[in-house]
Amino acid sequence: MSKNVKKLTKLLEHWAEHNDSHRESFEKWKDIASEEGLDAVVENLAKAIEMIDKSSDYLRKAHETLEK
Repeated sequence: MSKNVKKLTKLLEHWAEHNDSHRESFEKWKDIASEEGLDAVVENLAKAIEMIDKSSDYLRKAHETLEK
């Protein structure tokens, strides 16, 4: 495995984990927005959460491909 591929493997793992931490923050603030009655904000944060989950899935799939 080349140096670049090793680095990419680590980066993919890091990026997915980083997304997870952002997701937690989005969830927290979505709940707060819900308590404040900010329905449009809740809806948009929910969509952002869906997108970050998809992004993390793709990053993990790419990581798994390199791990094979």
